[in-house]
Amino acid sequence: MATIRSVLLESVVVVVFFICFSVKLTYSEDVSYTLYDSETELDSVISFNSHHTLHKRQSGSGNDSTTASPSQTSTPEYTEREVSQNHKYYTSTVLRGSPNFNDYWDELFDVKHSEPLSGSHRVAVSVPINFKFKFYGHDVSKITIATGGFLYMSPFLHQWLTATQYIAPLMANFDTGLKNDSYILYRDFGDRFVVEWRDVFLQDQNHSDPFSFQTTLHTNGTIVFAYKEIPLSIQSIEIKNHPVKVGVSDAFYIDTIQGVKSKNGSHHRYSDSNEGIQRRTIYEYHRVEVDFGRIQSNTIVILDPLITCNIAKDCTTCLTQDDSFDCKWCPKVQRCSDGIDWLRQEWRDKGCEIQAYSKPSLCNPGSTDRPRTTPTTTLTPKTPARLGCSGSKNDCSFKDAKKGVSAATIGGVVVAVLFLTLLIMGGVWFFYAYTHPTSASGQWMINHRPSEMKAKMNKMKFWKRDSGTGEKYRVESTA
Repeated sequence: MATIRSVLLESVVVVVFFICFSVKLTYSEDVSYTLYDSETELDSVISFNSHHTLHKRQSGSGNDSTTASPSQTSTPEYTEREVSQNHKYYTSTVLRGSPNFNDYWDELFDVKHSEPLSGSHRVAVSVPINFKFKFYGHDVSKITIATGGFLYMSPFLHQWLTATQYIAPLMANFDTGLKNDSYILYRDFGDRFVVEWRDVFLQDQNHSDPFSFQTTLHTNGTIVFAYKEIPLSIQSIEIKNHPVKVGVSDAFYIDTIQGVKSKNGSHHRYSDSNEGIQRRTIYEYHRVEVDFGRIQSNTIVILDPLITCNIAKDCTTCLTQDDSFDCKWCPKVQRCSDGIDWLRQEWRDKGCEIQAYSKPSLCNPGSTDRPRTTPTTTLTPKTPARLGCSGSKNDCSFKDAKKGVSAATIGGVVVAVLFLTLLIMGGVWFFYAYTHPTSASGQWMINHRPSEMKAKMNKMKFWKRDSGTGEKYRVESTA
């Protein structure tokens, strides 16, 4: 009995040890920022997810980054138009060593630096701009500038700004408080908005020279990254305490109220209710990643916007414009979309995925192509509805079947988890016993290995007794 207890105790210890050292813990590359003088929406539960499956990234190379092929990496340093790729929402162009670098760089003289951003670390400030900037087709009139070398573009403010919805000329762990002459400057020229990170240092790699770079937002939606001083290769920047990104990203939100259903039966609904706990899930649906290896001093990156569905303001334009999306017009919300943008929840909850027009002929109110609804007569059953059903026998059957399937699924998952747990524990115990022959588990395995069991069986004697005790067979062992 003592041996069995020792074996079980050792098995538990081994399993715990295996889980602690073999299971990779969940790690998030995103870090929190302090939003200066802004009301962050922290009353809701925020989670992040990816929604790239609905919109597969399209480019000439089959992916959505400007990562070059081996043949492209051998391009001479002073090539004017080094790489240009299509990313469905933007086209990216990288210019290295261009003699026209100053055409893309704005000298910000007599510009007051931002006090909250200068002398700070992981701080962000929201500032207005004097024009409607098109970001993934959405109108943006207020941006959030972060010390970490990026702009946050969403009106929904939260602490995890590095996750998505950013314009990042060089997102990294910059700290403007390390040196007195590190500044973050910005200026609105009317036709463009310029932000400069001037002489900034990395907090965990401040032994290098300072970085200086700009990003410019143009009224036509074009984004320009200009890199004046890049003392380190981007690949060598430490990512342990802060993500490193170059490019743009966008996402949409889905709000849910736990325990509350919407009118159409969906578990998702608008956040206009105080009932339950609000959960906002942020789904990143697109990202443009610029190849780090192409970023160096005197480099220019130009991101030109492509035509998107949500810039169309009427039905005919929506269904006839030249774009790479499956644009549809929803008369209920009077909006053009492919269903993937900031207002995806409204598009779905208003039934636009089914009711939206896909043909230009449907835009005419008198069109004969418009879908018609035929009145139908439904017979009401005379038998009373069962408790918990809506009154229809089919509804009851469907709910009963749904409950059965759900219960079966849960049971199957539980059985599978238990089986896998036992299998893993058995494998771990066997490995431990095999590699530790002097332990109780190892000794038990040695004493019960097939050769030992065979020897014991050979020493056993069997005979039949006819005594009146009722004992038919008896076994004795000399082992």
